[in-house]
Amino acid sequence: MEIHQLELLDVLVKQGSFKKAAEATFVSTSTLTRQVSSMEAELGFPLFIRSAYGISLTEQGEVFYRETRAIVHAYEAAVLSARSTDSLHRLIRIGTYSYIRSAITRTCADLKRRCPWLSFSFASCRFTDSCDVLRSRKADLILLAETEQADDSVCTLPVFRAFNIVIAVNSHPLAARAAVRAEELNGQTILLPKMDSSHKNCRNMKKLYSVHCPDSEIVDFEHPDQADALCMMNGALISSISLLDVGEDRCRIRIDDAPKVEIGLMCRKEDEEQMMPLMLMCRDFYRSAFDPEWLELIQPG
Repeated sequence: MEIHQLELLDVLVKQGSFKKAAEATFVSTSTLTRQVSSMEAELGFPLFIRSAYGISLTEQGEVFYRETRAIVHAYEAAVLSARSTDSLHRLIRIGTYSYIRSAITRTCADLKRRCPWLSFSFASCRFTDSCDVLRSRKADLILLAETEQADDSVCTLPVFRAFNIVIAVNSHPLAARAAVRAEELNGQTILLPKMDSSHKNCRNMKKLYSVHCPDSEIVDFEHPDQADALCMMNGALISSISLLDVGEDRCRIRIDDAPKVEIGLMCRKEDEEQMMPLMLMCRDFYRSAFDPEWLELIQPG
C-alpha cells in the first residue's frame, strides 16, 4: 500500500462521500472507487459502509484509519528531516502577532513533538505585514495569515475561511445568540483591531458597520488586553475573525452577513520545497485544533 492511498483515505473520511472527495482531489469518482477496492482487497476487510447518506468507516476501517494517520505523519516528518539536513530550516523563524500568539505556540509545540530536531525563534509583526516580513527575511514562515495578501514572491497554503465574529462578555444582552446580522449591532460600541487601510478585512468590516451601524461608536484597539478591559468596563463588542483567543468569560457571535476571511500559511516562494512538508503538518494540526463551527475548511487541490 502506498502513502498516496492513505492520503486519499483521509480525504474520503473527512468528506464523507466519494463525490465530494473526488471534487476535493480532482480525480474521478471511479478512480477513487478503484483505489478503495484495491485497498480493501489487500487488507482483506471492508473500509467503508456505503449508504444513501454517504460513507462511514467500518469498525475495522476506524482502527486502520486511526493507526495509519500516525504512519502518514511519520512519513511527512521523515521527508522534512531529510530535506533539512542540508538546509537552513533547522532553526525556523516564525512571524507572529499578538492576537493569536497562543495559537502559534500550540502549533509549534505540536511540530516540536513530531520533529524534535527543529527549533523556533519568533519575530513580532503586524497582521498586515506578513509578506514584507518574509521578503525581508525577518521570518521564514507565517503560520496564520490572510492568503489574499500574497504576491508572486510568496507561497501560500490555504487552510480555512474564518467567519467574522463579535466577542462579548457573557453578561452582554447578545451573549445568548449564536449569530446576528450587522444591523443588530447598531448602537453598540464596537472595538476593531487597529490596521491600516490596505487591510482588506478591516476595510470590509468598517464598510459593513458604516452602512448597517450608523449609531455605533467604532474604537480601534492596539492589543487584546486593551480590548478586554474596554469590553469589561463598557459592555463593548470586540469584532474580529474567529482566530482571536477567547477566555472563559467571553462568548463568540457570528456575523452572518460579514465576509469570510481566507486564512493559511505562507513562506517565501524560493523555500517552498523545503517548507511545504512543515506547512502540511501545520495544516493537519489546524484542522484538528480549531472549532469547525467557526471555520470552513478549504479542501486540498
